[in-house]
Amino acid sequence: MGETRIVFKSEGFRQILLSDGVKNLVTDTANEIKDKADANNTRGGEGFKASVQVGGFGGGRWIGFVSTTDDKAKAAESEDKALTRAVTS
Repeated sequence: MGETRIVFKSEGFRQILLSDGVKNLVTDTANEIKDKADANNTRGGEGFKASVQVGGFGGGRWIGFVSTTDDKAKAAESEDKALTRAVTS
């Protein structure tokens, strides 16, 4: 058998990581987590919000964030783990 050589093409992976398809997947996942956190929130308020932006790690990639929007959502996370449970379920 001959030797197989795999060559890592950084620019190709960068294009994939920054593609619209990956952005859509990250956006959908962040929104799913946000929706689960909102469903776990029994304290009221605005709840949680999802956002997506390009991060710089490894040459750039789409990253999603879910965060609180007000004090009631902060309490829902700090005391009830509404967001934590959304991520781990």
